[in-house]
Amino acid sequence: MIPGGEEAEVKAQKLPAYKKRKCQICCGVAVLLLLALAVVIVVLSQTLFKFRDPRLSIISLKLESISVSVDPFTLSATLNISLATDVGVSNPNHYDFKYSNSTAVLFYHGLQIGDVALGAGEIRAEKTVALAAVVTVDALKIVEESPDVVSDLESTIVPLNVTSTIPGHVNLAGIFKHHIVATLDCNVEVWINNQTLKDYECTHHVKL
Repeated sequence: MIPGGEEAEVKAQKLPAYKKRKCQICCGVAVLLLLALAVVIVVLSQTLFKFRDPRLSIISLKLESISVSVDPFTLSATLNISLATDVGVSNPNHYDFKYSNSTAVLFYHGLQIGDVALGAGEIRAEKTVALAAVVTVDALKIVEESPDVVSDLESTIVPLNVTSTIPGHVNLAGIFKHHIVATLDCNVEVWINNQTLKDYECTHHVKL
């Protein structure tokens, strides 16, 4: 039988070992929770929170009218053209994409001959919107501006370029924020004689 004084001394010796064991268990649980949290953050950063570039595409491109008139006395040519386009903007992210100051610009041999605003707005998560635009050019004198017009008139094919620019940003709870400028560059060939589109080819670019 252990005397009362010795029994108290034994309990006093066992108590620190018990507390140490309890502390080790708590630390182990905390480490496991931190590891689990780190795994969740990594998984979310590669799935839900991973930023994906918005995609631009041409839904429709239609030549509404085109005419080229030549004045043999002044050796000048005048271009009239109306081109309608629907630009599709897809937001593949799990959060909204806001855009502003978007434009569609029409070029002829590198010369800007027309532009139109596509507006501003918001695209909901995993949705696609169509931005409609009609670029119209009236009575543009092109012989003085472009030396290629003669060869274009001889071939009866007018090469054009339509560049759509969509600047915007995505913002998730004020934490994950990305600013981007998406550009859709389309080279278009137009038949002058029958006023139809011959062909077009588009490339998509995103600048962060």
